[in-house]
Amino acid sequence: MRIVIDRGARFKQYFLRGHSNWFALFFSLINFTLIFYNLLFVKLFFIPEFLKSYSFFFFLFGFCYFPFATIIGWLDFQKGTYKEEQRRSLEISPIWQEVFKKLNNLEEANHEVLQEIKRLKEP
Repeated sequence: MRIVIDRGARFKQYFLRGHSNWFALFFSLINFTLIFYNLLFVKLFFIPEFLKSYSFFFFLFGFCYFPFATIIGWLDFQKGTYKEEQRRSLEISPIWQEVFKKLNNLEEANHEVLQEIKRLKEP
């Protein structure tokens, strides 16, 4: 019975990772482009009819959106709110406080071990 539970839990994790990291992203992008295309692109009067195909829009969208979103994400990491959000979550979350406390303890223990190894190597 334990094997069945372990395998079921493993398969659940595989499913959740595949769904949330890959399929949900793909389907949400397709959904977003379809809505954006139908609500805006098709309604614009100054775009010629032969350019109003979904294929053209999808190519144009991908060509513009992915680099722009990547640049915005990079700017957020470098100069935006990301660092402050991480600092705040460390201050607020007792789980992260405990994790970092244990990491600091581990770092100190490793430093002591390295010092002892250096001391033993010296004649």
